[in-house]
Amino acid sequence: MTSENVQTKWGQFISLIIVFFFWGFVGSANDILIPVFKKVFTLSQVQSQLVAWAFYAAYFVGSIIFFIVSLKADVLQKFGYKKTLAAGLILSAVGSFLFIPAASFGSFPFFLSALFIVGLGFSIQQIVANPLAIKMGDPATGAHRLTLAGGVNSFGTTIGAILLGIALFGMGNKEESKKDKSSIEIIQGDFVKLKNEITENIKQINSDNVDPKTVTETASNALTAQLAKVDAQLLAISSSTKDAPVKPFVKQYETIEKDVAKVELPLEVVKSKLELVKFPFTILGIAFIIVAIFMYFSKIEDPAKVDAEAVIEQEKSKFSIFDYPQLYLGMLGIFIYVGTEVTIISNLPALLKTSEFGSILEDSIAPFIALYWGSLMIGRWNGGVNVFNTSNLVNTALKFIVPALAFGVIIGANIFAAHDVSSFYIYPIWILLFIAVSFVGGKNAGKTLMLFGISGLLMMFLGLVWRDPEVAKFFFISGGLFLSIMWPSIFDLAIAGLGKNTGKASSFLIMMILGGGVIPLVQGGICDLDGTHPDGIFGITYTHFSYVVPLIGFAYLAFYGFYCPKILKRQGISHVESEGGGH
Repeated sequence: MTSENVQTKWGQFISLIIVFFFWGFVGSANDILIPVFKKVFTLSQVQSQLVAWAFYAAYFVGSIIFFIVSLKADVLQKFGYKKTLAAGLILSAVGSFLFIPAASFGSFPFFLSALFIVGLGFSIQQIVANPLAIKMGDPATGAHRLTLAGGVNSFGTTIGAILLGIALFGMGNKEESKKDKSSIEIIQGDFVKLKNEITENIKQINSDNVDPKTVTETASNALTAQLAKVDAQLLAISSSTKDAPVKPFVKQYETIEKDVAKVELPLEVVKSKLELVKFPFTILGIAFIIVAIFMYFSKIEDPAKVDAEAVIEQEKSKFSIFDYPQLYLGMLGIFIYVGTEVTIISNLPALLKTSEFGSILEDSIAPFIALYWGSLMIGRWNGGVNVFNTSNLVNTALKFIVPALAFGVIIGANIFAAHDVSSFYIYPIWILLFIAVSFVGGKNAGKTLMLFGISGLLMMFLGLVWRDPEVAKFFFISGGLFLSIMWPSIFDLAIAGLGKNTGKASSFLIMMILGGGVIPLVQGGICDLDGTHPDGIFGITYTHFSYVVPLIGFAYLAFYGFYCPKILKRQGISHVESEGGGH
């Protein structure tokens, strides 16, 4: 093999990673949509998690369909990587455009169907893009290219959260949020926001020609009653001193806010609130089509069809996942990894909305979503450094410089959106901890996975027991850092030693992205226990306690990192090198 053949094909690779950006952009968009849909459609927390379920279940269904079709004919060999990738992008574009009629009909099931179609397109793109990234150069640096692509994916999640937040809620009010306020003034501001929301809803209900009238009157009367309660609380607050006890007012706010959320709005009002969703997804659909055309006519080369006979022979041979413990344990690992990654952020809006964590409302949640996905970007940019051929000294320096630059991107994007990020300046403590653990883990997949699993478990535990919620929320958000470089580690361990069955094993692993749709439902179900058990458990709310779910997820991932190398050693495989990335 010549040096030219083993060099990374940067022109082609840069074209490809545009696709990874879109995966991330839409992934974070889901996290903004969850609290919006929860309020507009009057959903429980577990019902709101159907957004994640629809999107990630599509990966499972798409992978199965692709696998079944591939038993008859090798799709990638027959149609080529570029055409298949373009087809996946077009399918995602169709799903994006379906957001327009979904908003016009005001239908939550319609939105879920649209997201499912977007996810189907993504499943095709995943199946094509991951192996293609690995094959665009020296196989020895394939995992590092995948890591770099994962970093671009995370850049998309970071930017996506902020841009969709601007599209739905407008720019932030940094100057207002920077003012020094007492606790009583903060809760007063929350009541004012709630009053404005209720007043706007009543105005829309009374101005629209909504049938049947009984629905309009019921909703209007219910909201008017809650508005009177808000006015009473504001009057009580205005007559209080700045150092008055705030807890009774917080309790009243939570009660009224929950009662307001239970009021079912007339369909015409729901439709009007969903109008803002149309524009960003129209733009996204157009972007998918443009990228599909670009991909179709790009200079990306299909990998040589040199393995056709091997593929035919492989399909004739019997294959059982139960013959490979590293594979079936790895499938569970991928299921839990993706589920843990998604559930931490999908339920974060509900956590931050509790009075325990500052009653942060939907229009202020985007910076925290951006920080979480930005944490994955920090980790993956850090891992992507290894794709470049540099000296040890430069490589070590970049391991500090690149995360700092990535954190700067997060801060800069939020400042652009006029969000107050002064509370984020403590976060480099967690970034330095991540860098330290990454140096200890090195390039050994098992050791890296074990150490980051233990670190993530510790972060979730500290988030559960830390008394100061201003710090506790960053323990949960830092889960993104420690998840960031797990994907290739799990993948490499799971397919190690499978030889000619590697392709089939990979398709089974991609199916396990389904975890991103299932595990958030479990955590959402625990969150909903606050409705029937307002006293919580162990002195915290059930929404707070629900983060025991990702804690258990990290525990399994640590176990897999510890145990899988022992399985491989018994099979004569000494170690597997990897440097993390993302799906």
